[in-house]
Formats: sequence, structure tokens, C-alpha cells
Amino acid sequence: MDFELAIANATVIDGTGRPRFRADLGIQRGKIAAIATGERLSGHQALDAAGLVVAPGFIDVHSHADWILPLPDHDEILAPLLLQGVTTLVTGNCGFSPAPATEDAVPLLDGYSEMMRERAFPYRWRSFAEFLDALERDGLLLNAAFLVGHGALRYAVMGGRADGAAPPAPGEIDALCRLTRQALREGTFGLSAGLAYAPGVFARNEELLPLLQVVAEDGGVFTVHGRAYTWVSPFYTPMILGTPHNVRSTRELLALARQAGVRLQLSHLIFVGRRTWRTHRTVLHDVERAAAGGLDVAFDAFPYTVGNSTINVVFPEWFLDGFDENIDDPRALRRLKREMDLLRMTLGLDYRDITLLWGRAPDLAELEGLDFGAIARRLGLSAFEAYAHVARASNGKARVLLGTYSGDGGREEPLRAALAHPLCAVMTDTILTRRGRHNPASFGTFPRVLGRYSRDLGLFPLEEAVRRMTSFPAERIGLADVGCVAEGAWADLVLFDPATIADNTTLDRPDAPPAGIRAVLISGQVVAQDGRIVGRERWGRVLRG
Repeated sequence: MDFELAIANATVIDGTGRPRFRADLGIQRGKIAAIATGERLSGHQALDAAGLVVAPGFIDVHSHADWILPLPDHDEILAPLLLQGVTTLVTGNCGFSPAPATEDAVPLLDGYSEMMRERAFPYRWRSFAEFLDALERDGLLLNAAFLVGHGALRYAVMGGRADGAAPPAPGEIDALCRLTRQALREGTFGLSAGLAYAPGVFARNEELLPLLQVVAEDGGVFTVHGRAYTWVSPFYTPMILGTPHNVRSTRELLALARQAGVRLQLSHLIFVGRRTWRTHRTVLHDVERAAAGGLDVAFDAFPYTVGNSTINVVFPEWFLDGFDENIDDPRALRRLKREMDLLRMTLGLDYRDITLLWGRAPDLAELEGLDFGAIARRLGLSAFEAYAHVARASNGKARVLLGTYSGDGGREEPLRAALAHPLCAVMTDTILTRRGRHNPASFGTFPRVLGRYSRDLGLFPLEEAVRRMTSFPAERIGLADVGCVAEGAWADLVLFDPATIADNTTLDRPDAPPAGIRAVLISGQVVAQDGRIVGRERWGRVLRG
């Protein structure tokens, strides 16, 4: 038979980790209808894949595109992800999601999402079901699967009290559980939490445990940004003595997941600050031991020693609780400076390691792209004063790029150890908007793993690299019929040249497009070819749990 599309002469890496093989693929009605290893297939359209690898489309298991996907021009904003081979996003991470959105919670959601938003938009939904229906009606550039954010749940139940240290009342815990179960049954794949960001920073394990038990009952996954990724932090005492704080954070999450019986995905496993790097063996060993003991646990990482976050991420809980007052209070600022100076010295992380990506205020635009050492010199302030000034002027919403993430320049033993680990999935953790400077992960994450870390450094075979980008994250989240090249699976595919695939981003050019991605297909349609978007139709699908 003639298929709608035939891909000939392909070297197939199917996403399972098994060795590559030669085959033709027949595509029909958006799915892979035939894989022929001993015959030629024909189609109304044809792609010649001679010399190319055909792999499943890459799954970005940790995306922050939630507030971009509802925009009418989201396909232009998110194009860099498609052009590096991403066909599926898993969004709603770190406790952030645009639903549920009660009338009273909408202003709060707007406030906590500013770092990730391109611009404001009307909330045309209240429940998660209504949110997914709205996206489906509008159409998507990429496939998208969703997690419900613990922060959004807190705002829906607790309102403005969510941004304070007072715990939810027993009746509010019941309401949080009820909304969690509702979101899961309306199509989300699990619950996410951001325990270093408001309002998640105020949540204690007594609040999280009943929610995780609900997630476990419904077969969902718990993804979590931990309390600490540094060996000392504002989140645990004592500050210096005892177990490193990032180790304590990981062990706390492993124990919590074990108690709840929930599948656990540790988000963006990083080791921040030069003096934190030495803890990577302990953390990885703890994860391995938990997995060997029966806990369903894995983690994800990105292949860079920098990562984007909000300017407030380094502030302690006490300062965030009443940020609007504290940022103008000389006494609070003196205390904050003492604590941040201590952290700088103990971590090996300096203001020069933090770059302003987007100031979110007109007066800060000229400072974007500068590190805070340079910003301090430009403003004639101390580095701490410059940092506080940007936090104040942006109302804590400025986006920054932090360095010393699991390495620095050529020193990246912790990063390579995390990426090489068989329990590690690949992701971007990037925030894409038109404004400000970019995180290089938006443009080169997956080509960088395939080129630098697999082909050039030999950390793992190409088949294993593809598995970490496709079937493995699909299994972790619970996505069906994606992440593999198999008959009956969706024809979300990437064609790339294994000899030339590469990330081309640099510090001066973080938005350089990658090399070696020849074509990207979603639902059997060619949507990108040779570095450009093809056509105007949107073939992405809303994936429902």
C-alpha cells in the first residue's frame, strides 16, 4: 500500500535503548503504521533519511511553557524548542500551573507567574479540564502534558494566606486533596511542588503527605524542586555543621515519597556553588539506594553549568514572608546581607556568577545581560545593594541566570556524573519569552547531549542518549504512545545527522540555532525542516492523563 508518508533508508534509534537498525517507516493518520526492515515502502510523500538517524521526538520532561501555550502566537515564541527536536512538553513544574484558577486566585496566579509570562492574558478557564479544552480548541505547536502545581492549589484554597508561614487548616488540607484529585481526573499526570519558591517554600511535610497519597492512589507522579541544591542554605539549621543541606533535602524527599508510596521525579538535579560540587556522589548514592530499595524514583538534568530562575530564589523563607515590606526595611536588609555574605563564602558562589536576563522594569533593561558585579559597578553600588535594587525594582520578578550549576567552564565532574547516570532524563528547565536575554538551554539542550556528551565525550552510547530523551521520560510521567518508534505509536519523529548534530550556543550568542537537526515531525506531519518551521498548521496534541 501507499502510505501518506514514507521515510526511506532510515537508521532507526527507537528510543528503547536497543541497537540501531535500518528500516523504512510508513506513516498513516498521524501514526507509525509500518516499520519495514527488508522491503521498501512507498508513500504519497517521501523523505529520504539516508545518512540520518530517525528517533522519537524529544520529550522535554521539565518545561515552564504553561503561560506561553495559551497565547495566540505561542508557536513563534516556542519555535526554538521545536527546532532542537522537541515534540512534547511536560509542563506545570516547580509548583507552577495556570489551573485551577478560581476568581479570587487569578490575581495571585498572575503575581507568581510573572517570571514565566510573556504578557498577561485572560483566564478563560477555572478548572484544569476547562484549561485543557481551551488549549485543544486553539491548537498547539507541540504536544503538551500537564502537572498540577502545588502553588496554584494553595492559592485556590488559601488565597492571600498562601504566601505566609501559617499552615493550612485541617479543612483546607481536605480542600487541597480534593482539588488535587480533581485535577488528576481531569487530565493531569501528577502534582509538582517548588519548595524553594513562594508559596511552596512555606509548605511542610505534614501538608504535602496527604496530597502525595492522593497522587499515589490515582497513579500519578510527584515532581519536585527541592528545598536546597546547595550544601548550606537558609532552609535548614544548623547552617554549617551537620549533613549538607542538599543531601538533607534529597533524603527528606525520598523519605516523604516512600511514606506516601508515590512515584518521585527529582527536578533538575544540580549542585550549586563550587563548594557544593563535592556532595554529588552522596546525593546520587542516596537516589540509587532508594531505587534499589523499591522506591520508584528518578531525576532529570540539563547539560549546562548555568540555569534560569527568579531573583528571589536565593532569599530565605523569613525574607520572602513579607517581601514587599522587607525589601525596603533597612533592618531586614542588614540581616539579609549578613546571611547572603555567609552563603557566598561557604558556597563559593559570587554575585559575578549571576547574570540578569530580564529585569521586567524599563529602568533595568540596560542592565540585562550583565552579571551583578558589572551591574554594581554600573550603578555605583555594592554588589548586595545592586542585587537588592533589582529585586526591589522588579518586585522580585526579575529573571536571572545562575552559574556554578554542577560545574564551571571546563570543570564539570558533577554535571557529567548526573548526565551519565541511568536514572537521569534530559530536560531544558528553560523559560522562553520574547523579552530579555535567553537561557542557552532554550536552543541547544538536546543537540548538546547528543553531540558533546554522547558523540564527543562518550559518556553514553547514542542509543542510550535517545532513550533518556524519549521512552524514559514518557515512562516516568505516564505518557502513552509517545517516546518510541513502534507500530501504532504517534509519528512524532526527529531526523538528525549523528556526525554533525551540535549545540552552537555561546555566552555571547545564547540564542544560536543548533546544527544537524534535519526534520521534525508531529502527528506524522513535517513541522520543521533544515532549521525552519514548515507550514502554519498546528499539529500538537493535548496529552491527558
